[in-house]
Amino acid sequence: MDLFNVIPDNFFSLLSSKNKRIYVALIIEAFKVYETGSILGIEKKMVTDELVHYLDTTKYDYAVEDETDEEANPKSSRDLANYVLRRMEECGWIYVDITNDYIEILNFSDAGIIFSEAILQIYGSNYVVDDSYDVSYSNREYQGYIYTIYSLLNNQDSIEYSVIMQEVYRNTKLLLRSIRRLDSRLKNYISSVFETAEVKELMENLVSYREDFVEQGYAKLKMSDNINRYRLRIVSRLEEYEDNGDIIKAVSLNYPNLEENKAINRAIRDIDEIIDVFNSLDDIITEIDEKSKTYINNTIAKIKFLLSEDDNIIGKLNGILKYVRQENKQGHIEKAIKNINDTYKLMYNRGLSEASIYIPRGAYKHNYNLMLDSDVLFDFDIESDFIKKYQTPYSEEIAKAFLLDNLKENRMYGSDVILYNTDENTCMLAIYAILYALDNQDEFEVLILNKKIDNIGLRMKDFLIKRKD
Repeated sequence: MDLFNVIPDNFFSLLSSKNKRIYVALIIEAFKVYETGSILGIEKKMVTDELVHYLDTTKYDYAVEDETDEEANPKSSRDLANYVLRRMEECGWIYVDITNDYIEILNFSDAGIIFSEAILQIYGSNYVVDDSYDVSYSNREYQGYIYTIYSLLNNQDSIEYSVIMQEVYRNTKLLLRSIRRLDSRLKNYISSVFETAEVKELMENLVSYREDFVEQGYAKLKMSDNINRYRLRIVSRLEEYEDNGDIIKAVSLNYPNLEENKAINRAIRDIDEIIDVFNSLDDIITEIDEKSKTYINNTIAKIKFLLSEDDNIIGKLNGILKYVRQENKQGHIEKAIKNINDTYKLMYNRGLSEASIYIPRGAYKHNYNLMLDSDVLFDFDIESDFIKKYQTPYSEEIAKAFLLDNLKENRMYGSDVILYNTDENTCMLAIYAILYALDNQDEFEVLILNKKIDNIGLRMKDFLIKRKD
């Protein structure tokens, strides 16, 4: 995936403005509060309140960035907190969703999480987040975090409960960050469906989704890194810790700056927090499953729509927009506007008074200027071959029949069908076969290969469709 498809163009503007020091401080404070929320996010109001408290207890100098923007000239700490959160959303550090109850839920984006962690690493011990927070970061997969927690809690040879709980808490935080980043990447994929209008880009994103999201992350979480293998024992051991007063007292030593009763309450709260995390992981996995299905279904539906465009009014309008975009990229926007300028002219109706919108009754006359003139725009005649090429209906039944006919020993390679075939309909059907197989994953599996296919204007990676046993 292109780096600049993930990081917005103005992402770093907060770090290069006149008020960059206060922005960085508020980003870190917002990230701190965010990590205390649930896996699905935290109420934006809670983050705002914490930022207001931070500003009220901190000395800072704020320079007005835009005299014409009233929000950029805050009169109070609450105004400044709201303005900074708005700027963080505009620059792609956070995104805000609204629930059915009209509650704003704040989440950090994938890039926002990574760069917030990087900022914390740069600060190191000079920035005290809290007395149990460790900003070091490990690239271990989910299995590493989960197995480390499991091993620490079930190590019968160690009675250093304070050290054990420090490591358990730290690894739980890192596990949460990894899952949040996974969820954020999936949200980016879903958004890309609505922003992409080319079949080629949609197919590339689908391949990237499989390689980057499923194979590198989600499949490991659900299969090889399956949480259920260790969760019950982890939760049971934590509950045993809570029921043992001596262990709780030992864990409270991790908070030497607190009074004894407050340190004990803090130890119990941290253990409860870890238990809640492991008990709620099923919900987040279900949520990601639903989002994954939504992305695949939306992508397939849009590809089908784009491939089925024909010479009707929708197809022509899409053709006009694509034509203008391509000409604009080449610096020929004036030529494009000139070519389509006469496409939408309306004939002057002499029966319409300039002082009224009343249209008198009269005999109907077909207005030919309402029709789209393909010769003006496309400079070719619509011949029977063209109609056959672009208006052939590729139904699900046709795609299924094509796939079954080309399966050899329950396998179909794209290169076998496309590479040396000059029939464009066959090449289109091969793409539909991919979509049909993806839509029927219980019966078929699609694998993307490294080999390239380049034939009659169609360029794509080779693929293998095979029937599951």
